[in-house]
Order: sequence, then C-alpha cells, then structure tokens
Amino acid sequence: MGKYTNKLELLTLATEIIQHVEHGAPMLLPEMPKGFAILQDSGAESHWRREWRKFERFISTGAPQWGIFKNGNSKLPFVAFSALPAVTCPGAGDCLKWCYSFKAFRYPAAYFRQLQNTILLMTGPGRATLRQAFNEIDSGLDVRLYVDGDFDSIETMGFWFNLLNSRQDLRAYGYSKSWAIFLEWANLKRPFPSNYVLNASSGSKYDDIMLAKIKTLPVYRGTFEALPIDEKMPDKAAKPEAFQRWAAKLRNIAADLGMGKVWVCPGKCGECTPTVHACGSRQFDNIPVVIGLH
Repeated sequence: MGKYTNKLELLTLATEIIQHVEHGAPMLLPEMPKGFAILQDSGAESHWRREWRKFERFISTGAPQWGIFKNGNSKLPFVAFSALPAVTCPGAGDCLKWCYSFKAFRYPAAYFRQLQNTILLMTGPGRATLRQAFNEIDSGLDVRLYVDGDFDSIETMGFWFNLLNSRQDLRAYGYSKSWAIFLEWANLKRPFPSNYVLNASSGSKYDDIMLAKIKTLPVYRGTFEALPIDEKMPDKAAKPEAFQRWAAKLRNIAADLGMGKVWVCPGKCGECTPTVHACGSRQFDNIPVVIGLH
C-alpha cells in the first residue's frame, strides 16, 4: 500500500460504502481517496486508481468486475470465497491484532474483490449473482468458505447453507469465529449442511463456555489455533528437516498448553497430507490444527 493508501483508510472507505448499501439508498460513492491519484514512479496511473474505476462500474451496473470465486493456487488448491475482514467478523477478538487477511490489502484487486463480494451478499440481486456463480463451480471440488471475512449474520449463514445443501457434490469447509450465529442457527432447529466442516478458529471474543457449545454441533471438526513461537516457519518443501524441527517445537508448545495431540499446519493446504487436508476432513475430528504465530 505505502504511499497510495493504508489499512485504516481502506477499512474506513469500505465501512462508509457498506453502511450506505445497508440503508438501501441509491449508491453514491464517496470521493476517490487522494492517494489513488498518485502516479507510479514510472509516471503511469496507480493500480489503485484503475481498480477504483472498475469498482465504479460494479456499483453502477451491478456486474462483478472481479471473479467472485477464486480457483486454487499453490498455497490453497481449492475454490475460495472471500469477503472483507473485520467488517464481516462479529466474533473477532484478539485476532484483529494479527489477522493475515489484512495483508491482502496490499493488492488493489484483492481488496476490491473482498468489498465487491461483501456488497453482493447484502442485496437480493447481488445474492442472485452469487448463486449463479456458485452453481457454475465444477462438481466434486473443495470449497473454502471463507478465506477472508466470516458469516456476518444468520441471514448470510442461511444463504450459504441453502446453497451448500443444493450442491451435495461439493465439499466445503471454513474457519469461523461467528460462534453466536452458529448457535443461533442450531437453536432455531435449522439443519446444517452435511457437506460443510467447521474449524473454530482462535482469537475470537468468546470464551471457553461458548466453545464447548460449538463443539457439540454436527459440523464441528476441531479448533484451528495460532500459537506464539519465536521463529518463522521454514518452507516444508525447500527445507524439510528444518520444518520438522520447527513443527516439533510447536507441538511442544501445544503440549505445554495442555492441548494433547495436534496437527501442525504446513502453511500450504496442498502439502497437508498425501490424501486429504486436515481442516476439511472428518478423519481429523477433535484434533486441533495449529500454526505458528510469529
């Protein structure tokens, strides 16, 4: 981001736009942030300004300007959906201090994709667009819901769960701190989709009493916990021996915390196991998945 913008400015901009949509008023975009107009060192206009123009087209036409779902890459070889972090995370607590999703704000296209998807979830026409995109996902794939952001309301949860129930050919999983919404869904006696797996992620604002209730839900697999460690995770593929030493250290930290048997996340879902990925597999039920927080 640097000279063009910063995290606080982008969150403020997104919040202002979302509040406008919530009130159902005709969409009037705020003035383009001044930083977006700063030229690159080459003299070309900034990527932020170009992506802002695309966002203006999205607001005026309703047509998505960025792919709603991202296809897999080397780090996450699954279909992925993202919304804005913090803005859509009612259960967020300490995680806001280290949330990796904010790193995506360095990239204009990633930020505007998150903002676009958040807005699509807020209106009838937007949800229809999302539904169409979801129905176009190829059969038999894994879907991560969400990579960034979280279930912001029971209405949003109902939208996604209805879609998942209609696509039993897909396997979905996610990490969530929106525990109160999951429990509200359960208290209303609404069915959870059988093809969705929940990881209760650390850093939420809720306590262990709430977590104990989450553990009784049929979609619950286990926790996903970020543990403080004094060194950065080595690349498993490039430095396998160093990674194993680091992983052993992280397991010892988990043992000292009374966590028992844990599975160490290698950082890339495609390297998790030869056959399945722990966070989306019922084979790993009740086994905490841990990652280093450095």
